[in-house]
Amino acid sequence: MATQSLYRRYRPRRFSELKGQDHIVRALRDAVRSGREGQAYLFSGPRGTGKTSSARILAKVLNCEAPEDGEPCCTCGSCLAVEQGTSYDVHELDAASNNGVDAIRDLVEKASLGTPGRHKVYILDEAHMLSKAASAALLKTLEEPPSHVVFVLATTDPQKISDTIRSRTQHLQFHLLPADTLGEHVRWVAADAGLELSEQAIDAVIVQGAGSARDTLSALELMAATGGEVTDHLDLGPILRALTDSEPGVALTAVAEAVRAGYEPRSIAESLIAHLRDCFLALMAPDLVMLPRQRVDEIVAVAEQMGVATIVRAIERLGTALMELRHAPDPRVLLEVALVHLTHPHSGDDLGAVVSRLERLEQAVRTGAGSAGAGSTSQAARPNLPPAKVNPETGRAVVGGRARATAAAPAPVSEQDSVIGQDATITDTALDINEGDKNPADVREPATQVESAPISPPAEGVRTDTPDEIWEQQVRPHLKPFVRALYSAGTFTRHDIAADRTSDWHFSVPNPQHGDKCEEHRLAVEAALSAAWGASVRVTISVGGTQRGGRDVTGQIPRSPFTDNESSDDSRGAPRKAPGDSPKTAKANTEAEEAEIDLSDLVDAPPESVVSPVDRLAQAFPGAELIEDPDR
Repeated sequence: MATQSLYRRYRPRRFSELKGQDHIVRALRDAVRSGREGQAYLFSGPRGTGKTSSARILAKVLNCEAPEDGEPCCTCGSCLAVEQGTSYDVHELDAASNNGVDAIRDLVEKASLGTPGRHKVYILDEAHMLSKAASAALLKTLEEPPSHVVFVLATTDPQKISDTIRSRTQHLQFHLLPADTLGEHVRWVAADAGLELSEQAIDAVIVQGAGSARDTLSALELMAATGGEVTDHLDLGPILRALTDSEPGVALTAVAEAVRAGYEPRSIAESLIAHLRDCFLALMAPDLVMLPRQRVDEIVAVAEQMGVATIVRAIERLGTALMELRHAPDPRVLLEVALVHLTHPHSGDDLGAVVSRLERLEQAVRTGAGSAGAGSTSQAARPNLPPAKVNPETGRAVVGGRARATAAAPAPVSEQDSVIGQDATITDTALDINEGDKNPADVREPATQVESAPISPPAEGVRTDTPDEIWEQQVRPHLKPFVRALYSAGTFTRHDIAADRTSDWHFSVPNPQHGDKCEEHRLAVEAALSAAWGASVRVTISVGGTQRGGRDVTGQIPRSPFTDNESSDDSRGAPRKAPGDSPKTAKANTEAEEAEIDLSDLVDAPPESVVSPVDRLAQAFPGAELIEDPDR
């Protein structure tokens, strides 16, 4: 004869023996004691928490010959028959295998029949498995049952029970057992059954039970069968340390050892997610961790080192990998990739990786240590830097502000480096692409900078560049992309240079709209030209003789480069347009070209310059001979 399992041998017989469900015991015992038992109950909760056992205890006490303070005597014939499963007063029905409407109709027909005891109790286990037709057939009887009938519906998924059935029952919810309660129960069962187990084995049993009394006793029985040695235990310590210290090699080594010990990648991922969940709960709600008190303290210490952001990101990343493992040809690769992303934050480009790096930096700042793995020096070894500038509008430090403050007192330069210094002035004043990062208090109009700190003309013989060369080689390539594009569409038509090298440069643009845009950036271009030219430069923008910037204009719009050796009209008669020109710009260029054509200057080409089609064919095919058709 097979040995009876521990969870069956130590099944609760009375309400007082039910562990961890005090609210259930109080409700049922008071109802029986006062004679106000309900006509239908709905017991819901996780597996192994005592739903079916409570239903049997309720059936026993309702038919007990000598109940005592709401508890069955467990000695009368009715109680013993219920425990042995031979009572005519208690009918258990597995709704998972009897979920059809025929089974429920048979139950309804027999419910009205008499019974030897005071009450006929129907226990429907896994009631959420009933079909819609079966639920509808049970609904009327459940609402108005015979006076001697009590229904008890047990389920692990109450959401699948229809609202109409739930509204006609008293819903009692069972909870998972706390770790301390399970520990006391396991020690009592082990002592009563004569099992000698170490504290480490008992802790492992409680962890495997995960709050379920039945699962815990099953794990206890298996532990006793193996001699009390904790052999089937996955050590997640190295992986957790790798997540904390950002060491991918340690994590990969731990996975390899676990796989070598016989664990599948999926089981490793599930165990790691469960442990990370305990770490998360240990920080947020320690009472929800189903572990002994000393283990909870250990997990809290590990969770504080990892941080909430790292724990949440690890759970999300491993959860995603866990869903992909079932379809992966090599599940181990997916698990290893996920661990590398988690232990090496710089290898991930998602938002979670960025948050994890920020949390590590904040934690390093709080503890006064450098960032992990960054090779940072101590604060004492760092040079004394000036405080960074602060933007008065935003209150934040200006990007590059400390570097600008350090460079406020530049080292003296030699005379031969004066040209390089002037080019640097161009980049730092008017041509800074990251102008938006500067402090608004430090940003001034380029023209004001030139007037407050005019550049002295270079020594004689130092610079021999022409204005066009300076513009093309030193100024225009260093302008901002938008400004460079604007001024690339125009041309400097004249340079009026005075004796002290101060000059007026006349710039011609194709149309008035283009001139308005160029006028917005004229001051920056003047400052850049002045720095490169070595003297004050004023730029006058003209559009076909129209003045821009309040200065006299005598220049003319230059001819379009497409007017030489090319026809202004294509095969369809439309005016030719330069690449990149807008329609307005092309139209303005065409009108300017037509205005400059003088018909008196047009002359016929000399006859010798005209090449006949025959000569062109001879040139294209050397050695060819012209043969006339004799029939023509």
